[in-house]
Amino acid sequence: GPIKVEDAGITRVKGKSVKDDAIGWITLKGNAGTVYAEASSKHFCILQDVPMTKLFPSAAPGEEVRVLAKGEAMQVLEGPKQETYLAETRVKCKAASDGAAGWITLKKDNTKPWTPYYKCKAAAPMHDAAAAEGATVVREIEVGEAFELVEGPLAQGEELRMKGRAEKDGKVGWVTIKDKEG
Repeated sequence: GPIKVEDAGITRVKGKSVKDDAIGWITLKGNAGTVYAEASSKHFCILQDVPMTKLFPSAAPGEEVRVLAKGEAMQVLEGPKQETYLAETRVKCKAASDGAAGWITLKKDNTKPWTPYYKCKAAAPMHDAAAAEGATVVREIEVGEAFELVEGPLAQGEELRMKGRAEKDGKVGWVTIKDKEG
């Protein structure tokens, strides 16, 4: 810290020159009250290792210049600037296929709102039982036909099946919504 030389009326501090790294004693305030140096708001000491990147936003993919080490001095060249982060929305969920539970971050590119309505992309039989094998076909669901979820979906081997109601005639039965081919 600063040392006051009482009989001379000066205040001195040990410091290091930014220009040439010379170390020595600096007079902050002379005996006549003249101020020779002031504390800088542009210089900081690193308290823990911190990465220095080329780009401002820390979330942007950018090249790391190097890691500033604990105890190292640094000079502010620009800023400070506030970095804002979008709040993340996280939900605890359970996978329909295997019941695995955990937390995920909801983003536009990794989730979409669920709807109980499905549109048939390939003609498929509607069965009277959850297991297709040995079940009776109620009727054929046609391409483009809307189907409302009533129960499920359930994993049946490599297939994902659901019980639903056909919008066209109100008939209820089980259909495959995903097979081993996808």
